[in-house]
Amino acid sequence: MNKRRFDRLNWVLCTLLLTASHTWGQDLPTAKPEDVGVSAEKVEKLSAFMQSLVDQGKIPGGVTMMARHGKVIHLKAVGMADREEKKRMQTDAIFRIASMTKPITSVAILMLYDQGKLGLDDPVSKYIPEFKNPQLLVSVDPLKTEPADREITIRHLLTHTSGIGYNFTDKIGPIYDQNGITGGLCNVTEVPLDRMMAKLGQLPLLFRPGEKWEYGLSADVLGRVVEKAYGKTLDCCLDEMVFQPLRMKDTFFRIPSSKMSRLAAAYVPIEHGMKRLEASDKGPNGQVPDVPYNPANSYLSGGGGLCSTVEDYMRFCQMLLDGGALDGHRLLHEETVQMMRNDQTGRLSAEFGFGFTVFPAKENVHEQLRGAYAWFGYWSTSFRISPHGNWALVTMSQVGWNDKETPVWFAEYERIAAEAIEK
Repeated sequence: MNKRRFDRLNWVLCTLLLTASHTWGQDLPTAKPEDVGVSAEKVEKLSAFMQSLVDQGKIPGGVTMMARHGKVIHLKAVGMADREEKKRMQTDAIFRIASMTKPITSVAILMLYDQGKLGLDDPVSKYIPEFKNPQLLVSVDPLKTEPADREITIRHLLTHTSGIGYNFTDKIGPIYDQNGITGGLCNVTEVPLDRMMAKLGQLPLLFRPGEKWEYGLSADVLGRVVEKAYGKTLDCCLDEMVFQPLRMKDTFFRIPSSKMSRLAAAYVPIEHGMKRLEASDKGPNGQVPDVPYNPANSYLSGGGGLCSTVEDYMRFCQMLLDGGALDGHRLLHEETVQMMRNDQTGRLSAEFGFGFTVFPAKENVHEQLRGAYAWFGYWSTSFRISPHGNWALVTMSQVGWNDKETPVWFAEYERIAAEAIEK
């Protein structure tokens, strides 16, 4: 059997297993806000604020969810899942979570670390040989490189200090485009993860690993490392390692046809409002909406390829908040979770741990956010986890961004949640 037919058979078998394993689920317990020290009036401002974004034409709709002490105290849907079809948003809507895939891939890597299957200071070339002997980019026109004096490690990938960028990154982006490198959001491709990462490993780096912080395809590379260390394709790896133990029944790279009706339509901002993206459309940064369901797509992006629901992602957040375990299933050692949420980059960037940003424990930060950690996704999804206040917040919508700046409303969500905590 040739490799192409084997890969396709593997995809079919894994899809059948994923569909079967996602037929069950268990909700988190619920409580009245006041029973866990939260203002019922103030927590309702989460969905009121999201509704204001709908009213202002900034988003079509969305879902907010907050939990404290392991109990859900707020879950509301507002607006439309599809404005053109007049389809109202539901709390079980499935969203493209883009970069909120990164923390999940990071957890898989750290699970393998806890199991002794890889080391944080292992060179990536141990798992992907093409990353051996990296070159540094000196100039673009003419293209000139020079040998780097160190290799990328797993730690560099987890902290985005690897020297790898994105297609929109200055200087290196055009080189990625010329070599067919995708970030998982911008085009449907039959090139699988192993071949894409092998190609990426032969391209130059922006800087010497460990010297700077640059957001990029590091988590996609981690996805391939997971495959090599675990021995299966990334979708099967994440399902067996993370989704099944956490009962995340609606989280997929490829959405089953039986659940496609729950996928929120994708939009991008235009000069006077928003535009719904059809399957053949591209957003302002090249993003396409059909990656999660187009059967021609073979690329599993560990940095941006997943779809999920607020309820599923809250289960993931609760596992981290509970020190690496949920419902009797331990994924990570408590010490590893602590390491994830500690700043790992120092002077190189605004505080960043393993897979997400961390809030400094400074006086100018709201007390409830000191030591918290968070991340977001291109299609306006975000999460916040506060170990200090023992609460987590997940917000999901479906509109992309025009540039590299994150929407200002992410900070407003966290402010509302922090101010709702009374004791």
